[in-house]
Order: sequence, then C-alpha cells, then structure tokens
Amino acid sequence: MFQPSELEQIKQIMTGKFGIERENLRVTPNGELALTPHPNALGDKRTNPEVTTDFSESQLEIISPVVDSIEQLLPELARISTTVKQALSQEFLWMQSVPPTALPAEETIPLAQFGTRADAAYEKTLYREYLSTKYGRYKQLYSGIHFNFSYDDSQLRSLFPQTTINDFYIRLMAQTLKYRFFLNFVVAASPATINKVTYRSARLGEEGYHNLTMIPLDYTSTANYLASLKAVIASGIIEGSRELYELVRAKGTSMDSFKAEYAVINRIELRMPDLNPLYPEGINPSDLYVMHLYIRWCSSLVDQSYDVAEQRTAAELANSAALFELSQPLEHKIKSIFDALFVYLEWANLPAVYHASLLEAYQRFLYPNKRYAEQLVAAYAKSSFDEVNLNIAKQQA
Repeated sequence: MFQPSELEQIKQIMTGKFGIERENLRVTPNGELALTPHPNALGDKRTNPEVTTDFSESQLEIISPVVDSIEQLLPELARISTTVKQALSQEFLWMQSVPPTALPAEETIPLAQFGTRADAAYEKTLYREYLSTKYGRYKQLYSGIHFNFSYDDSQLRSLFPQTTINDFYIRLMAQTLKYRFFLNFVVAASPATINKVTYRSARLGEEGYHNLTMIPLDYTSTANYLASLKAVIASGIIEGSRELYELVRAKGTSMDSFKAEYAVINRIELRMPDLNPLYPEGINPSDLYVMHLYIRWCSSLVDQSYDVAEQRTAAELANSAALFELSQPLEHKIKSIFDALFVYLEWANLPAVYHASLLEAYQRFLYPNKRYAEQLVAAYAKSSFDEVNLNIAKQQA
C-alpha cells in the first residue's frame, strides 16, 4: 500500500513520456473493406516502427514515436498519416471505429500476414487464426486509439526501487479501470444499434471488442497480479497476456516471465478512445489532456480496494456508459468524477489547457447535442452511416 507521502512525491513529477497508436481499416472508393495486401510503399510491416497491421491485412496500425509532451503527439500522428495516405492507391482510411455496413463474407476477411512458416514472425499469423476461430473476424475489425503515458522514469527511479515502481503502475491500472466508465462516456464516438440495443460506443459496449467473459485479477501487488494472470492463462480462458482485452494495461518488459522480480513496468496504456470521425486525426486534442489528467488524478487517490466484486461493478458501469441512453444514477457518477477532477485541478500544478479541456468535456456532459455520438447520429439521420463516414474518409485523404 502506498503512503500519502509517496503519492505526494509522485504528484510532484511533472514530466513524462507520451505515445499514441491508431487503428484504421482501409476501404475502397465505394466504402467497402479493401481486401488488398498491406501497401508495399509502407515497407515491411514486421520492421516498420511506425506503420504495421493489426488483426487484418486490411487494418493498419499507426504508431507514434515516444514524445515528451501531448502537444507533440498529434503532429507526429498527422505526419505518419500523411505518409500512409500517400501510399494508398485508390483507397482511404476509415475514420470510424465501427466497420462499414456491407462487409464481405467473414472467411474472406484477410488475416494479417507475417511471412511463411519458416519465418519467426509467422507466429503472429497463427495467433490471428486462433483469434478468428474464437472471436470471429467481424468483431476484430473494431478499431480504436491507444494512449500511452509514463511518468519520468529517471525521477521515479530516484525515488523508488523498480519493485515499488511496478506496484505503483499495477495500482494505477486498478484505479483507472475502476472508474473507466467516465472515460468511456467522454470518448464514445461509435454510435450504432446492435441486436436492438443502441450504443454511444458500439466498440466499448457489450457487443464490442472484449474477452468472452470477465477476467478477475488480483491487483494488490505486482506479484499477485502476475500470479493471477498466470492462473487464468493456465486455465485456458485466454491464450496469453496479449489476449487480455482490458481497456487499461500496464506495460513494460519481462512481464511474461510472470515473476515480479524480473518485471519492469514503465507505462500505462488507455485503450478507451473510439476513432472520432469529427476530428482529422481521429481524436479531439482536448481529450488527450483529459485522459492525462484522469491518469494523474487516479495516481493521487489513496489506495482503494479493487476486489472481484468491485471489478464486476466497474465492468457493469463501463458497459452502461457505452449505452446511448444514460441512467440517472450513472449520470450522477459521471458528474462526481468531473467534480473530483475540477477539485484536483485547483491544487495540481498543470497548465491552463487542462482546465479548458476538462471544461469542454463537461460542456458535452451538460448539453447532449454537443456529444460526439449525438452529433454523429444526427449526421447519419440526414444521410447514412456509410455515406457520412466515406465522405469523411475522402475529405481527409
């Protein structure tokens, strides 16, 4: 358990590292899923550090370099996006998390190819075959954005041993997961009706991209977390840690050893953001500041329990926040997080852009017509889901 004095020391660390990853489907001029191979002009997906494929050969993944500030993130993403768009031949980047309506037969959706059986990387193709069998190819086409943040590693190391840093990030993962319903609401931008249920984020909802069952883990320490994850894998529920589809991940090196003394955890990854077609790079810049603020706020919280019962409650709240209609109790909970973040800002030494970004998100909470999902639903009503998103893809080409 972290003491308030230790959390105060971490709060004083103002510098860190940031990274962003974005997934996009490639589509044809008619808005159909492009079934062509990964563009040769983008180089070898196995070695290009900035552009690769995700589940499908039709699904690009753009990876920014690690940068020192949020201000640097979107220019880097835009730079790589420009390179990608120039490499596409009569194809476009689909800027919506939900795939086009008219998808081909599921078995014809191409898996990402990583060489032949003689290549070490071919294991990645075999893994995608496993995912295809278990989850289906349609569900794997949901695309989103991953936001990575790490506190300045040299400063953390000057304060704590690596084992304590590991425990800090595991603790932070638990806190950010516990209240993830808040960010699910803030970044939801993939409205759709599936099986007669209407979502503000189809990707984050119960019909979206997640494991077949909730996977409870022990977040009380790095050792306990790794032991519980190892037990889940041994039970056959998931194939490995890479199949754990949590919306928050603690990342680093040697975690697959499942030995706390070897693990080096150095960052946290938020996987909530939908692709937002209302913004050129698929995300509102202010949402990056809100996510970073949310992480820092979670870091400051005095240790709270996150046992199995609370994990189930958190999952239920997160699913509810993905629905188009919010219940009054959930609205109260969302407002309570806004209130807590505004209070945190009163004493946190953060630039004014954080307050402005939080205020912008709060305005969306207060006025539903300003919310991303509501704006998109209004646009779809005038045209159609496919037309609106194809026009956006072409305008941003």
